[in-house]
Amino acid sequence: MLTTIKGHVPFTRERSYYKGTLNGTIHVVAGGGGASLADFTPINTTWSYFKDHDYGFVKLTAFDRSNLLLEYKRSRDGKVYDSFRISRDYRDTLVCTVDSCPSMALAS
Repeated sequence: MLTTIKGHVPFTRERSYYKGTLNGTIHVVAGGGGASLADFTPINTTWSYFKDHDYGFVKLTAFDRSNLLLEYKRSRDGKVYDSFRISRDYRDTLVCTVDSCPSMALAS
């Protein structure tokens, strides 16, 4: 799984946590298309932060209108190996106009 926030790749193992207001769309790229696993190249690439030779899946949990939890779990044991929460102030879009309801997401 690759999670990018403002150009940084936060993983639970790194112990660097990113908090703050992000104005824009948050994208999550999670690999694991279901093909058979192959060995990684012995070349150590600078663009690959973490390599995992295992199957896994992403679980999204929406607690309410304002809080979303993303968890990456390995298929073999079901344990959470990475997670983060996205929270935002809820605004009823039916009462917003184009200029009166700015979008804002808080990532933590």
